[in-house]
Amino acid sequence: MATMGLNTNDQQQSLFLQLPREIRDRIYEELLDVEFPIPDPIDSKEERLRLASRRGGSIRVVNHLPAISTGGLARCCHQIFDELSGTIERRSASARGITGKLDLMIHGPEERHRQERIFPSWTALPAPMSSIKIIHVTFRTIKPETLFWVGDGGPGFFTQALLHLLGCFFAYGPSFEDGKSQAPNWIEELRMDLETDDRALRGGGRRSVCGQLKRFLMTVSCSGVLGGRLGKLSLYVAGTLSDEWEVKKYEDNLSTVREWSQYGWIPL
Repeated sequence: MATMGLNTNDQQQSLFLQLPREIRDRIYEELLDVEFPIPDPIDSKEERLRLASRRGGSIRVVNHLPAISTGGLARCCHQIFDELSGTIERRSASARGITGKLDLMIHGPEERHRQERIFPSWTALPAPMSSIKIIHVTFRTIKPETLFWVGDGGPGFFTQALLHLLGCFFAYGPSFEDGKSQAPNWIEELRMDLETDDRALRGGGRRSVCGQLKRFLMTVSCSGVLGGRLGKLSLYVAGTLSDEWEVKKYEDNLSTVREWSQYGWIPL
């Protein structure tokens, strides 16, 4: 555990610890709902990680691992650590749970960049991954009509990059890199929220972003590759639930894992 910042005398003089316990608990609860602003991934100079999919496309992670919003306060002293840990434990076990939020901006190919670019940016990491049970992904698109979802006889460049990013999260945690963060043992629900008001994109046709994303999530849920790690996949459109799938678990999914490894999947 990290070194605590307040000694006994500091704790006795702390204005925060002089507040009634009910108010301190309310502050701890509010911290679990703090969100970071969405960075501008195109203009940002803070690109720290680039993951290339097997056959093209790229994932550029901006602000990929902000500090856990409760981390600083938890390191102040043992008393605050114990109180805050209790709040996190109670919220995690409740029906509301604790939600991690990821902004996923997708930029389709254009003249300057001939491959898809994915910019994942965490906007909320309120607690350690062991306490986060829901991941809410806001899915935003620029030039969606140029995305390659389907290739010749297999998934297209963009589908491979999306599959790779999903595998990296479950294998390595929110940093998407080995050894840089805590990988989740169990996520109750992964929500994909398609942010758009364009009726063409919200339609259910196979060529629409909504239709393609639905097929992707349905395929992942039925494959068994996330069995035992994820409970449910959900698709939202502009904040409204559209579809949801229970994640299947199979005793033997090695053949699927081997096949998907060709397209960027990270074996778990």
